[in-house]
Amino acid sequence: MLTGKKHTSEDTQLLIEMGKGSNHAFEALYSKYWDDVLDEAYKRLNDLDQAKDVVQEVFTYLWDNAGVTNIKNLPAWLHTVVKNQVFGLLRKHEKFVPISNLVTELESFGEDTDALLIRKELVKAYEVLIASLPEQQRVIFNMRYRDELVPDQIALQLNLSPKTVRNHLGRALLKLKTSFLWVFIMLFIAGK
Repeated sequence: MLTGKKHTSEDTQLLIEMGKGSNHAFEALYSKYWDDVLDEAYKRLNDLDQAKDVVQEVFTYLWDNAGVTNIKNLPAWLHTVVKNQVFGLLRKHEKFVPISNLVTELESFGEDTDALLIRKELVKAYEVLIASLPEQQRVIFNMRYRDELVPDQIALQLNLSPKTVRNHLGRALLKLKTSFLWVFIMLFIAGK
């Protein structure tokens, strides 16, 4: 796991050499951190193929920025790049990440005071966003993601067409993704 690793003088030397174009230095860093980067990506995506794609993007980014970016803590830098790549992938696939997954990820930081504060603020922001949805969207959203009903079941219970249910879910998710992404980004920035 990247968060438990420490930057070493060897990392610094390899980064300097890589900045000068050394393939050997890149391969050494790749070998040293590949498993950790893969684990970090996999725990966020739960998909091995997507996690491997993220690993390739992270190390391509490292190579492309060698000598340009002054990296003082390689494990922390890799951790941040993995998060950014995962968020980019999720946005690209427009995948909704339930609040429970985000809270679980924050719980992985243990009883750290900052993590507890961020988790509390994240849940509070999520509840405010859900409450701000129009009533029918809120009801349908809760039935889908809290009660885990599929759109056809929701349509039957609310006497609506499945298409109407999907339209409401689409509008609710668009609003939540847009609003919540900014809240999540601001909480992470504040937590650093």
